[in-house]
Amino acid sequence: MSLLALGVWTSMPACASTGYRQDRAERRVERRAYDNGFRDGVRAGRDDARHRERFDPVGARRYRQGDHDYDRRYGSRDDYRREYRAGFEQGYSQGYRQYRGRD
Repeated sequence: MSLLALGVWTSMPACASTGYRQDRAERRVERRAYDNGFRDGVRAGRDDARHRERFDPVGARRYRQGDHDYDRRYGSRDDYRREYRAGFEQGYSQGYRQYRGRD
């Protein structure tokens, strides 16, 4: 193996691991946004079902804002909102169905 090829080969894992760490950090932030939205969605869905409101996750104030518990250290507010809203919809559906199942 030539010296140049050896240098390129040995530097590759460092670049790959940096990208891996960044990907993990991004996934952790996405997961936090999703989890926050899910938790808020369960609460909103349960409340709407309890008050016999129609199923409407998009009508919820926190869904429309989409940035509850956002911190600028998380990066893009728009990315946070996308993940938060996805979690909110899932949580709302679960909370609404669980409470309505008690009737």
